[in-house]
Amino acid sequence: MRLLLDCAQWGLCEAPVIHRALLSGGTESLLEKLRRALAESRKMAIAEGDEVAVEYVKSMYSKFVSTIGESSANTDIRRPDWMHTIRAKAFTNLWRKSYKAHAAGLTVVEISGTDELHVAGDWRPVFAEDRDLNQVKEKKLYTLGGKR
Repeated sequence: MRLLLDCAQWGLCEAPVIHRALLSGGTESLLEKLRRALAESRKMAIAEGDEVAVEYVKSMYSKFVSTIGESSANTDIRRPDWMHTIRAKAFTNLWRKSYKAHAAGLTVVEISGTDELHVAGDWRPVFAEDRDLNQVKEKKLYTLGGKR
């Protein structure tokens, strides 16, 4: 719903009309608290130069997302709704970045997974570069049509 509302704000579609909804915000609130705790732990670890803690937080998040749905590795909690909520949020963030890049005149070449955006053009005036979660970092520079 939030993505549809954003798209309507950007003029990409009409605002959705909700006639009836049977939704609960409890799951999203719980996951948002978890996200904030992990983000704060990661931010502190980066500030302190603790790369082991940074990798540990990454690993915890990855393991949580990959086993919370339908996984034989997890027999205690199965919450595919949580998995879909988390992945939908990741895709939303990536598509927002893609839209921002396009609006700034960059050519969107590829969108991969939940966190890869390949663009042609000078992206540095458009995106902040660093290690914070709302920032981007250059992973690989390549020539279109060439070898990666």
